[in-house]
Amino acid sequence: MGLKKEMETQENGQPKLMVGLDIGTTKIAVIVGYESDGKIDIVGYGKAESLGVQHGLIYNVTKTTDGINTAKEQAEARIDNFMVEDVFVGIAGRHIKSIEYKHVLTRLNGKDRIIQQDEIDQMLKDLYSISVPDGEQIITVIPQRYVIDHSRQTYEPVGELGEIIEGYYQLVTGNEREINKILMCVGNAQLKTKDIILEPIASGLSCLSDEEKKRGVALIDIGGGTTDLIIYYEGNPVFTKVIPIGGSIITKDIAQICSITEELAEDIKKKHGTCIVANSNSDHFISLPQFHAAPVRQINEAHLATIINYRVQNDILNKVKEEIENSGYANKLLAGVVLTGGGSTLRHIKELCAYTLQKSVRIGNPEMGFLHNIPAELKNPMYATA
Repeated sequence: MGLKKEMETQENGQPKLMVGLDIGTTKIAVIVGYESDGKIDIVGYGKAESLGVQHGLIYNVTKTTDGINTAKEQAEARIDNFMVEDVFVGIAGRHIKSIEYKHVLTRLNGKDRIIQQDEIDQMLKDLYSISVPDGEQIITVIPQRYVIDHSRQTYEPVGELGEIIEGYYQLVTGNEREINKILMCVGNAQLKTKDIILEPIASGLSCLSDEEKKRGVALIDIGGGTTDLIIYYEGNPVFTKVIPIGGSIITKDIAQICSITEELAEDIKKKHGTCIVANSNSDHFISLPQFHAAPVRQINEAHLATIINYRVQNDILNKVKEEIENSGYANKLLAGVVLTGGGSTLRHIKELCAYTLQKSVRIGNPEMGFLHNIPAELKNPMYATA
């Protein structure tokens, strides 16, 4: 796929590209596009197996760097060998923490002077310089709500009158060492990190409509190593949580119980698995590959479904339900729940999620904010973050 002739260019004549890099537990994805009229047009993409990441944490820098290079080279080949340089990098993992923080601004003559956008922007900017525990670093600050003069709660304070603005924010922090490992891998791949983006926020950009964000919606991104939750209300992200369990643990269970490789287990999970035992065929037996003329072994489809259901129900959906209830927004999700990430492609997970959370549920494909139809291969929840 060549670069579009009408693409906006920089002063040196090179096109202004935007690059997303998702370093996941099971895959590394690089997607290249350019902005036009506030939308993104995809012009290149690449994917590599992720061999150096567990539960969203990099444990082997060399293997992760190799994966980034492979995905980058594939993407560059699709855009006439244009060199990828600056990237937006996703971050998740069990080290991510979030706390609520209150910031107060006292305004002179506030009863006669309306609140300006630059005042709200400065309140947000101030929080990036506050002290956090040693070894942690602020990744992002998410405004949640404002209270004017101790009496009026609002999500849009600009234009109001008031002497005291109380801003309530969610501070999302990450382990400095883990962040530095991401930066090291990106640098070793001869790339520059333009910004680090909390992965559920990135997924929300590509999967959620403005109307859903306004009405209240929970996005659940089930990746290989983590399950990321983000709640939007009144158009803004108001709660995030990273649960350090994803779809790869199901694959590991199948591999261990059936004494097969994880690659074969993943294939069986995708082809024959379901999240609801009642929807499986108890009369169907799946043959397991054997070596050295060993006796043929089989697994019952209902037994396979039981393995999958246990992990999805107990370790993912029940924990998500608990976090939604703890968020204080459980009764404000008028737009329901959107499932995305590779784990959302498991058969009947939408129905199990709807039953567990007692909400309407849809599968979120990355389709919001693009200028043209994205390549067919990318119309998959596994690419939502990238």
